[in-house]
Amino acid sequence: MNTGNHRGWDGNTLKWIALLSMLIDHIGVIYLSYGSHALLSVYSLSRYIGRLSFPLFCFLLVEGFYHTGDLCKYVQRMLGFAFLAEIPYDLAIYGKIVKLDGQNVLFTFVIGLLVMWMLTKVELWSIPMYGIVLFGCAAAYLLRVDYSWYGILLIVVFYVFHDQKTKRNLAAAVLLFWQPASLVALLCIQWYNGERGRGNRTVFYWFYPVHLLILYALQYILMPARMGF
Repeated sequence: MNTGNHRGWDGNTLKWIALLSMLIDHIGVIYLSYGSHALLSVYSLSRYIGRLSFPLFCFLLVEGFYHTGDLCKYVQRMLGFAFLAEIPYDLAIYGKIVKLDGQNVLFTFVIGLLVMWMLTKVELWSIPMYGIVLFGCAAAYLLRVDYSWYGILLIVVFYVFHDQKTKRNLAAAVLLFWQPASLVALLCIQWYNGERGRGNRTVFYWFYPVHLLILYALQYILMPARMGF
């Protein structure tokens, strides 16, 4: 895709790739995780496709951090939608209104934003930096957010090596090695042209809770037996 005179994919395109892969992943988790052998094969495929989403979202989070004009509003918006999405997330993924030992990924991103903000106050590769990263990882683990400490480390990698593509890709590849399908996301990131692209950013925030509610509602309507009705 071309954006103006710049070859490659803009941020808006990467967002849609991430959103669609996340949607496919959640369809697999909610509808295809049990059944015939053929259905389980489709489930596995959906999970592989879904591995694209998290690295892309982490990368875009860091880009947003570098380019935002108001970090406070950025964090507030992310935190607001994190709380808004929590019940839809618990219903769709766990089948419960509240599940305290599993929080949605937007909380992971809130912690990531706060960690990056704190890192701007210290020198890279200093003892305080390692302390901040450790604090962020511990917070993610203790709060039981999606992707836990691993997600914070990936965000930190994209932040620290923001202007060093080779080091960024190598460090990210090491973290993503246990999920080989996620490595494809690095190829998508290589095509990023540095442009934000056109698109209403609010749509992307609303997509997360709304798609979870829709997937849960469809399961409730189409497969009541699985839900105990």
